[in-house]
Amino acid sequence: MLNSNPQKKFLTKGFSKDKKYIVEDSKGVKYILRVSDVSALEKRKNQFQILKQLNNLNVYCTKPIDFGMIDDNNCYTLLSWIDGIDAREAIKNMSDKESYLLGIEAGKILKILHNLDIIEPKESWYERYLSKMERKINSLLTSEYKIPMQEELIKYYKDNVFLMKDRPEKFCHGDYHLGNMIVHNGKIGIIDFDKCGINDPYDEFKPFCWNTMESECFETGLIDGYFDNNIPDDFFKILKYYTIESMISHLPWAVAFGEEEIEVMKKINNYQMKWWDNFKLDIPTWYKRNKRYATNRCKYID
Repeated sequence: MLNSNPQKKFLTKGFSKDKKYIVEDSKGVKYILRVSDVSALEKRKNQFQILKQLNNLNVYCTKPIDFGMIDDNNCYTLLSWIDGIDAREAIKNMSDKESYLLGIEAGKILKILHNLDIIEPKESWYERYLSKMERKINSLLTSEYKIPMQEELIKYYKDNVFLMKDRPEKFCHGDYHLGNMIVHNGKIGIIDFDKCGINDPYDEFKPFCWNTMESECFETGLIDGYFDNNIPDDFFKILKYYTIESMISHLPWAVAFGEEEIEVMKKINNYQMKWWDNFKLDIPTWYKRNKRYATNRCKYID
């Protein structure tokens, strides 16, 4: 398929080092072509093997078509194209109820994805997490930038790292938010599995800020749909922990992408402080079913 000289259009969306293209064959069928450096060969090969299970799911999402080498320096992954419009744009024209119901659908799809068969890593989530976070804390401490309540949040992280013990490990999309979703005929589709891997399923909710800045009702629906309105007692406690992890790690990450991304991360950190009331709350204010903080939100939920 790659040897047929298809028409190509370069995609600039996202922060991946991969090169991505929309390609179209002689019959007008579109695909996504992802070109990766050979250093990522094993990672991309393993991802492709896991993603092949998507072909057996009744889920509207990009699905793997082919994988191989282009030359000695580059490998490729060919994925199906799915029609739709950017969910971030679509949701701007939705009512709160429509946003909530779309979130419900996204939550149910996420639950399906988490049920894919996997081979669990040799190291536990706790062991892998400790190693990762030690690097991220060191990056923050050596950065010229600081986050709000930096010392307190690092202390909270260290004091509560026990929450990561004995966490289950599931197949995860890795970047599950509106920016990696499309809406087609009122239904949601999932794209960009670039960061997929084997993680704690609660870690999947960590990018909630990208959803809540667009629609708090969507994020509420995503959580309610995933848990079928039966949220475990430990969920928000662990989400709070992952929020602090995000604050610790995102600002040093943004430095590599310049001043614009640094300002975005600062803005998000300020939102996080507000949503969690300087982390004094047990449940963030954006969760609409939380009647302790508001009684006039998303009435259709009741």
